[in-house]
Amino acid sequence: MIKITWLGQGGFLLEVQNYRLVIDPYLSDNLLAVQNLARLHPFPLKLEELRPDCLVFTHDHLDHLDPIGVKMIRQAYPQCRYYGTHNAFEHLLKLEIPAELVSEISPGCIQHIGPFTLSPTFASHSDPFACGYLIEAAGKKIVISGDTNYDERLLDNKLASADLMLICINGKLNNMNSDDALKCVRCLTPAMALPMHIGLFAENTADPMPFVTGCRESRIESFSMIVGKEFEI
Repeated sequence: MIKITWLGQGGFLLEVQNYRLVIDPYLSDNLLAVQNLARLHPFPLKLEELRPDCLVFTHDHLDHLDPIGVKMIRQAYPQCRYYGTHNAFEHLLKLEIPAELVSEISPGCIQHIGPFTLSPTFASHSDPFACGYLIEAAGKKIVISGDTNYDERLLDNKLASADLMLICINGKLNNMNSDDALKCVRCLTPAMALPMHIGLFAENTADPMPFVTGCRESRIESFSMIVGKEFEI
């Protein structure tokens, strides 16, 4: 069993055997000053509730690798480890995370992190090192798209028939829309597919229901996640 909590945007908390893996948490409101993008809801957990054993990043954009949030986590959890592809890895070192706590995830590599096994997957995004992840733990397989445009290289057979696919649908800023996301899930046929990368910024969101309805019509379980509400697979 994997416990999953959506943290908003592309962020997730995954827990297995009391090990807590956090992906792309956006804790701050740093994009308000940088791009005039104000968050629509607060980060759903208090810092003392997050309790991360590791942070994993899909790419180096501020709503995914949040430097303010990383510094907060570093101060509160000095033993936390950090993983990311090249640009994210370099950014973490510039934030003065000790090198022994930071691991670079390279294409084709497999990382064993606590009870989790992570394999980076293809993504087409404005960060050329962006990726998604195939995450395996507790006998389950989760695919997280990260930020990506639609590309047939997303339809990798190793991602087929996952227990869960978490997929971006916002359709803006180099991300696929609901129709493109449905193409992916109908080809890869996960047991469940859930829409993400929505609901945090008024300028960069989408209605999840066309995707949810399309999945259900294809006999793929789906629902609209609630930020901060845990569910299990």
